[in-house]
Amino acid sequence: MADIIDINAPGWQGVEAESPLPVPETESQQGKVDRALAHILDTPDGEVLYSWLENNFLLQPTWAPGYDTDFGFFREGQNTLIREMIHRAARARGTHDG
Repeated sequence: MADIIDINAPGWQGVEAESPLPVPETESQQGKVDRALAHILDTPDGEVLYSWLENNFLLQPTWAPGYDTDFGFFREGQNTLIREMIHRAARARGTHDG
């Protein structure tokens, strides 16, 4: 397995590194993942999972005075992932806002 070159590597290696962003999905792949998320979240277990995610992450503060700023960025990343899952499930159901 080849070493992954980080964009922070010194010299030209960093410049030539691959993008750290996710590989874009095709419309077919996107729809497949959207439908899978909707299917999971629409089950009784999915409702329990969503409630737990909402109560333990989305409804909690992402940062408070005295916390390291990195904690806020970390928490916002968690929330963004959960919101993405919810948005994708809604898109599969045809109930998303845009």
